[in-house]
Amino acid sequence: MNQIKATIEHVEGTLRERIQQRAYGPGEQLPTELALTAEFGVSRATIRTVLTRLASEGLIIRRQGAGTYVNQRVGEVNTLGGLLDYGRLITESGYQPTIQSISMLQREATEAEAELLNLAPGEPVMVLVRLFLADERPFILATNVIPQALFSSNDDFYDGRLPLHLFLQQYCQQTIAYAIYEISPTQADDAKTIQLLNCPPGQQLLQFATTFYNQADRPLVWGHSTYDDSVVKLRFMQSWV
Repeated sequence: MNQIKATIEHVEGTLRERIQQRAYGPGEQLPTELALTAEFGVSRATIRTVLTRLASEGLIIRRQGAGTYVNQRVGEVNTLGGLLDYGRLITESGYQPTIQSISMLQREATEAEAELLNLAPGEPVMVLVRLFLADERPFILATNVIPQALFSSNDDFYDGRLPLHLFLQQYCQQTIAYAIYEISPTQADDAKTIQLLNCPPGQQLLQFATTFYNQADRPLVWGHSTYDDSVVKLRFMQSWV
C-alpha cells in the first residue's frame, strides 16, 4: 500500500511541476490516460487517481469525450499541492517575490503551541519570522513555529529566505501533505506589524492561522500570517468535479 501511495505521489508531483513550469501551458491538452500510463509505467487507475486530485484543485479540467486540459486560468490557482503558496501568489500576480528573514530563535513552546503541535509543555521550538514582499513592497508578515525535534542536525545557519516547504525538506527532511487554515479579519494595532508592513495604524488586514501536517498526520508547523490585501489581492479557485 505504501508503495502504491508513493507511486501516486511521484506521478502527481511530476505532472504538477510540468503544469507550474508551463511544460503544459494554460489551455493545453494533456497526454491521454493511456499515454501517461505508458510513460510512467503505472496502472490506469493510478493515473485516474492523480488526474482526479489535480482536477479537484482546479489545475486541470476534464472534458467528457474531449480529454484533459490545463485550466486556462491556472495562474489564478494559487496553490502548491492544495497549499496557499505566498511566493507563487506574488509571481502569478505579476510581481517579483522576495522573502526577508526577520528573526530566527529557539525558545520553549507556549501552552497553546504545544497543544497545536502535539508537544509536551515547554518543549523547544524554532520560531521563524519572515517578511514577504512584492516588488519590494511588504505585504505578508509570517511567523512559523517548528518543533526543534524535527531538525535533523544542529546547523549554525538556516536559510530563512527559503519557502516553508523547501525549508522543511532541507533542514527537517519533512514534506507538507496538507494544511488547515483559519482566516479572520484583524487590524494593524502593534508597532511591529505597522513598521514591517509599512501600513497606517488601524488598517484592515487579514490574518491566517495555519497548521501544516505531513502524510502521517503529524503537525509540522503552526504559524500565523498577517496579510495586507491592498498590495496583492487574494484569490482562490474552487473546483466542482
